[in-house]
Amino acid sequence: MAGASSQVFFEGTEKLLEVWFSSDSESPDLRDVKQEEWEKLLRIVRCEIISKTSNADMDAYVLSESSMFVTKSRFILKTCGRTTLLLAVEPLIQLVKEQCGFSKVLDVFYSRKKFAKPEQQHSIHQSFDEEVSHLDKLFKSTSLLTSPAVSESVNCTS
Repeated sequence: MAGASSQVFFEGTEKLLEVWFSSDSESPDLRDVKQEEWEKLLRIVRCEIISKTSNADMDAYVLSESSMFVTKSRFILKTCGRTTLLLAVEPLIQLVKEQCGFSKVLDVFYSRKKFAKPEQQHSIHQSFDEEVSHLDKLFKSTSLLTSPAVSESVNCTS
């Protein structure tokens, strides 16, 4: 019995993605995206919506692997475990363009602390260099801020 429990491991390190959008069209709002569409996006990430609460400024979701916050023009996704957060960036951009009319990504911020067992992550998340490379393919310029002993982050603009 002790051997079985020693094989169970959960990566508690949180991945954080923040994306700010803008548009030339009149008043798009990320909160207009239907929950079913967010659920499809989150399947890519490998998590699901448990509950939702809203106020005049924000929709807040409790997820199976952390949380998601949606404001008029800002998307925040915090996940842990073996989630594939960065695989959702391109589909997110397409979704908000189609559903809300957002035509521009103003800013992107991604960060995480060091993983205890990076080899157990999806290949895109096994090294910070891979994560940065993925974001570099999507955005024109990146500024990398890193403190390898504790955490790593990248800030992108389009």
